[in-house]
Amino acid sequence: MNIRFFLKEPKLAKETMLYITATIGGKRMKRSIGVRVKPSNWTGIKVKTLARDSAAQNLKIENASKILKEIEREYLLQGIPLSKEIVEKEFDQRINPEKEKVQKSFIEVFNDFILSCKPTKSENTIKTYNTCKRHLSKFSHEKKISLNFENIDMSFYDDLLAYFLSNNFLNTTISKYIKVLKTFMKWSNERGYHNNMICNRFRTFKEDSEKIKISAEIVEKLRMTDFEDEYKNIVKDLFILSCYTGLRFSDIQSMKEDNVSSDFLKIHIKKTREVLEIPLLDVPKKIIERHMEKYGRLKVPTNQFCNREIKKMFEKIEFDDNVEFTKHSGKKNIVIEKKACDFVTMHYGRTFFVTNSLVNGMNEETIRKITGHKDYKSFKKYVQFSKEMISESLLKAWGN
Repeated sequence: MNIRFFLKEPKLAKETMLYITATIGGKRMKRSIGVRVKPSNWTGIKVKTLARDSAAQNLKIENASKILKEIEREYLLQGIPLSKEIVEKEFDQRINPEKEKVQKSFIEVFNDFILSCKPTKSENTIKTYNTCKRHLSKFSHEKKISLNFENIDMSFYDDLLAYFLSNNFLNTTISKYIKVLKTFMKWSNERGYHNNMICNRFRTFKEDSEKIKISAEIVEKLRMTDFEDEYKNIVKDLFILSCYTGLRFSDIQSMKEDNVSSDFLKIHIKKTREVLEIPLLDVPKKIIERHMEKYGRLKVPTNQFCNREIKKMFEKIEFDDNVEFTKHSGKKNIVIEKKACDFVTMHYGRTFFVTNSLVNGMNEETIRKITGHKDYKSFKKYVQFSKEMISESLLKAWGN
């Protein structure tokens, strides 16, 4: 038996997974042993002494090697020929006997994955993970395809894709769930549940989602309208606050009085876990002051309530033309037609901030300093120029 160790990504600067392999009769067994090490701290046979947790890591390495040698010796003494399958079974039982006793199902491990993500992921991300899990379970039940780690191959991908398309899932939605599945498979692989990473070959659709365009004039009309209802006016305030600061609804929810100074809003952003300092214009400053004076805090109803009410308010200010978008499910076109107001959510305030800032001459880098976008790929999703904006810009540039 030829025993070797190798790093999953030997060119990384940060820690990567260490694997042990054993070659038997030309076939190779590969297993993770729960060791992560920086390539610079790996000698080829052990972790360097000065590396973090080197003693514990080297103990795991020695133990894994010892187990394989014991298996080889025992079967040799008994005169029983070894195979890759025998070594895998024996190794898995001995490296973690408690885990072998209590085998978790695919869905049970998925539940553990979701639970482990709750402290670091947003509420919406966790909802997406749960929804993806439900769709996988429904797919498994309807198509009589077993959900286990060994089954997640290209045939599984083809069947899952066909299931999504037969139910008219949009390409953007399919891509979202495929990405979740790949994230889960990587997470469970790193924790020793499987060694199947065929999912790295799963493709996702690349499509930019269309959005309605909200002009500065319609935002101003909303701001100046008194809806003669306390909660409607509160929702209006929150939307306008987002339009003038670029804040997400979740960050508006968490805002406190001590986040506000005379000219800046200093706030910890939940999604990216960073602190941003946002310059305060007069409009958002007055909204915050009014709420503090009247309620002693920024009064924020639930996101669901606000999304429901903001649609009604945009309809009242006559932002209600019919809008038609063409989306895709595989190669099939799906036409979605609704009133413009029915597309509006509270998140459109952030979209408006990005677009209007660009229209008014701010450069992308400065806007990203305020919004917290790390790269252009995520930033560009918020840029929504209307045909009128593009026309005006063209005429201005060409001197008409």
